Amino acid sequence: MSDDLDSQLLRAFAEANTPLPDEGFHARVLAGMQRPPGWRGIAHTTGSVLRAVGSGLMTGMTAPFGRAMSVGKLAVIGIGAIASWLAFLAT
Repeated sequence: MSDDLDSQLLRAFAEANTPLPDEGFHARVLAGMQRPPGWRGIAHTTGSVLRAVGSGLMTGMTAPFGRAMSVGKLAVIGIGAIASWLAFLAT
């Protein structure tokens, strides 16, 4: 392998350091970040959190059963979910 510098590689590095062509891009991103979320943002965040919690619970409950699911295993998962929900409501 030679120690000579590759002209195409040097040209690619030089082009990579050029600024983005759109001057307003940075301003639009910052304006979107500073805008208050409002009710729609709060509802979206709440929905996302509930889906994440539900997904984590279901993954945790189904992990011990492996890949093959039967009616009995689904019944156990359902009973566990109901018991968890009742315990959550009781607190």
